[in-house]
Amino acid sequence: MRNPPGSAARGANGVAPTGGSLEMAGWLQKWTNYLKGYRQRWFVLDTSCYLSYYRFTNRLMCYRNQNEVGHSCRGSINLQEARIHTDSATHHIIVSGSSQTFHLKAQNELDRNAWLTALEYARHRAIKRADSDEDDDARTEGGIADHKEAITQSMQSITQKLDDLKKCEQLLSKQYAELGAMIEDMDSADRKKYAERINMFKVATSAMIQCSDEFTDVSERETRRLKRFLTYEREQRLQLQDQIEQLARQHSHLERAAFAGRSHSGSSQMAPPGLSGGDSDDEFHDANDDFGSSNKIGESADGKSGSSRQPSVCDSNNDDDAAYLTADLRTEASADNDLSNTDTSSNAVSLSTPTPTGARKRRTAVLPRPQVGLNLWSIMRNCIGKELSKIPMPVNFNEPLSVLQRITEDLEYSFLLDRAAEKVDTLEQMCYVAAYAVSSYSTTGSRTTKPFNPLLGETYECDRLDDLGWRSLTEQVSHHPPAAAHHAEGRNWAMHQDFSMKTVFRGKFLSVTPVGYTHVEIGKNHYSYQKITTTVHNIIVGKLWIDNHGEMLITNHTTGEKMTVKFHAYSYFSRDAPRRVSGMVKDCGGKVQWVMRGYWDSHLDIMKVTKRSSGSEDGEKSVVETSAPRRIWNVNPIYENSEKMYHFTKLAVELNEPEEGVAPTDSRVRPDQRLMEEGNWDEANKKKVELEDKQRAVRRRREAEAERAMQNGDAYQEYEPKWFHQKQDELTGSIIHVFNGDYWKKKEAGDWTGCPDIF
Repeated sequence: MRNPPGSAARGANGVAPTGGSLEMAGWLQKWTNYLKGYRQRWFVLDTSCYLSYYRFTNRLMCYRNQNEVGHSCRGSINLQEARIHTDSATHHIIVSGSSQTFHLKAQNELDRNAWLTALEYARHRAIKRADSDEDDDARTEGGIADHKEAITQSMQSITQKLDDLKKCEQLLSKQYAELGAMIEDMDSADRKKYAERINMFKVATSAMIQCSDEFTDVSERETRRLKRFLTYEREQRLQLQDQIEQLARQHSHLERAAFAGRSHSGSSQMAPPGLSGGDSDDEFHDANDDFGSSNKIGESADGKSGSSRQPSVCDSNNDDDAAYLTADLRTEASADNDLSNTDTSSNAVSLSTPTPTGARKRRTAVLPRPQVGLNLWSIMRNCIGKELSKIPMPVNFNEPLSVLQRITEDLEYSFLLDRAAEKVDTLEQMCYVAAYAVSSYSTTGSRTTKPFNPLLGETYECDRLDDLGWRSLTEQVSHHPPAAAHHAEGRNWAMHQDFSMKTVFRGKFLSVTPVGYTHVEIGKNHYSYQKITTTVHNIIVGKLWIDNHGEMLITNHTTGEKMTVKFHAYSYFSRDAPRRVSGMVKDCGGKVQWVMRGYWDSHLDIMKVTKRSSGSEDGEKSVVETSAPRRIWNVNPIYENSEKMYHFTKLAVELNEPEEGVAPTDSRVRPDQRLMEEGNWDEANKKKVELEDKQRAVRRRREAEAERAMQNGDAYQEYEPKWFHQKQDELTGSIIHVFNGDYWKKKEAGDWTGCPDIF
């Protein structure tokens, strides 16, 4: 089953698959589910670097009906953005893509090695092709921005080739004359025979030169025609862009007018930031907050004493979890405003606690962001449909933090995990884990700047054991797909996550979908969840505003308990307040035990379900009662002058502060990021280009080494992270990176040998 890379593939029994697009094909065992286990499937690796599988009832159908292969595909993975992991002891191969994962098992060690070699080689080719496209794009944007210049260079290349052909013609004519002189010295019989052959050679050469001339004429004529066509298309494109921009302005104007009308009718609080006027932020934050009002503690909306129980309704004939949260707000107001059991006071204490004796004094500000005018649409209009990681962006749109530092910001409210570790009830503990997961989105509403994309091998450490009780390390572990690994340790808890994302720009909005799991370990309890989608609106015109939406499933793998947290998407036509979050904790039997609600940029309350009553036969909704709400999380107050400092929080201001003793790959010592923070944006842009060129050179050298090794049949060691190692997660089945524990030992010893030179 093993084929040399690039050769025709052969399947089992030595039968060669038809079609030149197949790289390798054969039978493999694929994991389906716990009931059926492994099942035999026909796998095909094509030259486009896609691994696909098919299910045939007859083993020989794959050889007789090759035309059906394209119509019976059951699933495929693009190896360009996949990770490949293998276990030599079990002959297992795990191919993990962005949307699905194949767990494969070969028949023997020979087949496993054959498939592994083919998959790694295909992945290497796919990455090389993608990087080559990126390099071409960079060269195009940097040197040949105009179509006319590109066509002129093409015509010059064709003309040069024509000159080469004419030189060849002159050389052939010279050789023909020399051959003629030699023939004169021969006998008459031989002279005639060789003269005929030389004349035939001359005729063929003349025909070749004539065809070359004709080819050049046709190329020049078609090039002029293509030039006119491209010029016309470019003009049409510019007109279309102007029309789109004009339509976007009209659309934004209509939105403002519509919400102004709604404001006149008393419902302007429904507008998102940037659409309800100059003071829209204040109006938005005060909107429709029926619970948590500080001036109505212990009282209902009509001023009467509040009840200690909160009735809610759900459909007894429908297992829709959201039904538990559709309670009448008028009857909820009293319980919502009853904050006698809140954790707010302890939260405030934790925020105002003075720095412990001996702790390092941190900086309190960064240089204000310069007010630089830049047309975002002029840069983004050529990037519609591209991945965000492939869009060349100047530092003018950045903030002086890297993606690794933004990931570390998830720990700003780590006290929630400290309190979760104090809870004995695992269901209540899960509420605090969910609050920690929600709190990581608290700054996204105002942070519209873009962090620096990390270089491969870049790291970021954050040691806050002295004051906050935790330390973390983040490393960029992959370039295709871009991925970072994060590990943190705190008081009686630990967390780790693999962070990657799929980003697509669609003109007016930008959608960011994180890929990977976050794991939190508290004692014997192991929780995992995936982050939800973030969308940036009004990219072209208008004020940027951000919305987080989707469902987050938190699972306690130790007890089987689960919690669903829903981030409600904003809608112009909904009467719900924006940025709302709701959630329910279910025990292992599927019954709701806790309810959560709040806003991802403000606060969260939890309520324990105390009573349930089933609905009537007429389809009425059943009623559940909960205890009074208890506040478990409040967003930190806005940091002083944060609007001038990229809307940073206190922790964000401290993240990029220079620190001695960190690894030479740390984001703090990244020169372009440091220059940008200091306000030297021109120098930062130049240094950014230099770093990217250096990274491309290292990548091309590594690709050349891999190419030579594969051509020689030698094993080539793929890039491996310095502080993490790759393995399969037994709980989720995905491929993750686990901290190897060496970083803090190396830091203590001051030994940074082996760190890559990336800056």
